[in-house]
Amino acid sequence: MLFAMPSYEVKYNDKSEWEAISEIKVLGKLQEAYDRVTPAIQKMIEGQEVLTPQAVFRIRGYDEVEFG
Repeated sequence: MLFAMPSYEVKYNDKSEWEAISEIKVLGKLQEAYDRVTPAIQKMIEGQEVLTPQAVFRIRGYDEVEFG
């Protein structure tokens, strides 16, 4: 069975380029900046960028992965 999993990217405030970032790192950085992570993730699913004091996060796309 295939599932679509989001891949994330980040642009740190001191850089001009977007770079790939793991889901674990995204969740950790969002947890540092927000009390509740779920609303920030929902914004990214809706195509919005999420701002923190250090960076901007967004979903780069979706990768199909096999599960099971």
